Amino acid sequence: MKPGLLVREPGQSVYWCRQAKPLESATALGQVNQNYLWNLPETMQAGDLILTALESTPALIATLEIAHSDEPGRLTFTTLATFTDPISVADIESMIGDKLPRRSQYLEDPLADKVLESIAELVEHPHPIFVTAGPCLPSAPSRANRVLGVAAILQRSKPGEPLACEICERDISPRPRIHLPQAHQDGLRWEIQDHVDEVVLLCGDCHQMAHQPTLQQLRNFAKPACPACGERNPRKVVWGMPAFGPDDDEFVTAGCVMPFGPPAQWECRACETRYLVAEFDDRPHQAWAIYGQNLQR
Repeated sequence: MKPGLLVREPGQSVYWCRQAKPLESATALGQVNQNYLWNLPETMQAGDLILTALESTPALIATLEIAHSDEPGRLTFTTLATFTDPISVADIESMIGDKLPRRSQYLEDPLADKVLESIAELVEHPHPIFVTAGPCLPSAPSRANRVLGVAAILQRSKPGEPLACEICERDISPRPRIHLPQAHQDGLRWEIQDHVDEVVLLCGDCHQMAHQPTLQQLRNFAKPACPACGERNPRKVVWGMPAFGPDDDEFVTAGCVMPFGPPAQWECRACETRYLVAEFDDRPHQAWAIYGQNLQR
């Protein structure tokens, strides 16, 4: 971090941005995807600083950004610092002897200076943060483990690149899952980085497989992944007009008009892309998506 980065220039305002969805916001910040910045005020001006805190337990400081105006009426944002070493909002409150706002708002200049000075001190001399891991649930992250996911995502994300499942490499940016691989890790009170080093970031399918999958889930996982979005568990495409209608949950009827070129075998439940699995040169089992009359790899 550059010396003096956490110093407010005269006339420079600091906007305190609280984000209620910690995992999704951490992913957006790590990828430098500013679509998450939906709650910035219309009064924000070029040169203002944005200090973002994520509502995990405990809440963590995530990034410091600055607003620019490349054209009238439109702001863009540059990340000055991403705090990959966790900094607790509670530690800052303890150092300044005051509570920080629970809602997004501009900070008064004296308070803003104290907050930036405290962050600079914690960057130079980190305070240990001890957390107790919660149960590892395949359905959704437990509240206690969101803070582990926030730290892991900020540390492992790369600007401009999707956050990938560490097993199947699908993009998990919309819904990252947090897996604790150590037996009985839940319930253990460790320094936060010790937990984060063990955390595995997965998609929902791989997280379910990491626990106790059902026979149907194993069957679904064996089906070819959608080449457009990576989702598994597609429906089988049935061509023609069968006398008895197939199960709509497992099959989709495509009709009697056959397409020009190879017909689709599968339809994705998530994005409705139709695709087939076929050999190409000496590489078997390649998934191809079909868009209208065109066959694309």
